[in-house]
Amino acid sequence: MSNISLCWELGGGHGHIAGFQPLSQKLLQRGHQVSAFLRNTEHCEWFLDTAAIEIETAPYMTAKIQPKSIVSYADILIRLGYGSCEAVLARVQQWCKLFKKYNTRLIIADHSPTALLAAKCMGIPAVDYGNGFFSPPKIYPIPGLTPWIKTSEEELKEIENKVVQTINQVLRFYNTEEINCLYELFDIEENFLCTFAELDHYKNRPEAEYWGPVFSIDKGIDAQWPDNQRKNLFVYIKHNYKHLDLLLSSLSKMEVNSLVYCNGLSRDTINTYSSDKLKFSSEPIKISSLQSKADLIINNAGHGTVAACLLMGLPQLLLPMQLEQLVLSDKLAHTQLAEIMVPRDNPNFAEKIMNTLENRPLHQTVMRLAQYYYGFNPVEQIEEMVLCCEDILQG
Repeated sequence: MSNISLCWELGGGHGHIAGFQPLSQKLLQRGHQVSAFLRNTEHCEWFLDTAAIEIETAPYMTAKIQPKSIVSYADILIRLGYGSCEAVLARVQQWCKLFKKYNTRLIIADHSPTALLAAKCMGIPAVDYGNGFFSPPKIYPIPGLTPWIKTSEEELKEIENKVVQTINQVLRFYNTEEINCLYELFDIEENFLCTFAELDHYKNRPEAEYWGPVFSIDKGIDAQWPDNQRKNLFVYIKHNYKHLDLLLSSLSKMEVNSLVYCNGLSRDTINTYSSDKLKFSSEPIKISSLQSKADLIINNAGHGTVAACLLMGLPQLLLPMQLEQLVLSDKLAHTQLAEIMVPRDNPNFAEKIMNTLENRPLHQTVMRLAQYYYGFNPVEQIEEMVLCCEDILQG
C-alpha cells in the first residue's frame, strides 16, 4: 500500500499528535504505510504506534517576537519567516527531502503550510487536517483573526501580498504554477475541516464542509470525586499557566470538589494545595468519564477538549494562553457556549467560577448544542476520512 505522511509543522502542545491518533490507527489497519514528521516528537509514543510508524522531526521555522499583536493568518506566516524567500525555500527543500526519502504518495497536513507548499512543488496530493484556525477561508484578503483589534482591509492585503510574493518565488524555483492569493495554497485535494461552525475561528467561511472535531475521550483514567453535596469541578490546565497558583489557591478555599490534571506540576505545589476538596491526578483523565458527573470544566481552551465537553453538554470556563485559544474562547463567550477568563492581572477566580456554575442561560445553550449534534460519531468520521484518502490515492 501507499506511504502516507502525517505532517505537523506549527503550534505547540500534544493536541496535534493526539489528533493524528485515530486517523493513523485506521490507516495502519487498512494496510497503509505511515510516516510522521512532527515538530515535537517528545512523548509521541503516547499517541502513535511508534513500532509501525516511521517518525522524524519536521522542518519548521521559529516565530520572531514582535511588539505588535498578530492580526491574521498571513501575519503569523510573516513572523515565521515568510517574508524571506531564502528561509522558506530552505524549509521547502527539507520537506521535499523527507517526502523523497519515504516515497510519500499522500500528505496529511496539520498546521503545516510549508509542507503543503512542498507538496505543490513536488506534485504530491495533499489534504488539510485540523480545526479552522489552521485552515483559512477562501477569501481575499484572509480575514483578521482578532475582532478586538481594528485592522483595515488594505493592511490585511499588504501583509498577505508579501506572503504570496514569497510563496511564488519558491514555486518559480520549482517551475510550478503560481498562486494569486494565500488561500490557494490550501486549494488541495481535500480539506478535513475538523470542527463545527460554532467552533470555527472564522465567522465567514464560504463553501465550508465541516467534518466535525477530532478528539479522544477514552484515553486516561476515570474521574472520581468525593460523594457529597458539593459541586464537582474538573481542571485540565497547563503547568505554565500564568495564574496557576492563584487558581489553585482559590479552588482550595472554595466549597467545591476539584479534580486537577496538570502535567508537569511540581511536587511542592501538589503538596501545598492537596486537601479533601482539592485532588490532583498524576494521569490524564478520561473525558468520557466526566459526563453526568462534572458540573464545570476549567481548561485552557484546547479545541479538542472544548469540543468534546460541548458535545457532552458540559459548561466550561476557558483560560486561554495563546492566540488560537483566545480567538476560540472569545467566539464561544459571545455565543453563550462558554465563559472566558481573559488574560489579566489578579483575576477573581472564585467569583468567576461561581458565576459560571450559576449561569443557567449558558447551561441551556450548551445543552441545545449537544442535542443538535447528538449522534455525531467520531469513529464513522475517521472511517470516511480514510476512504476519502484512498480515493485520492487511486486518482
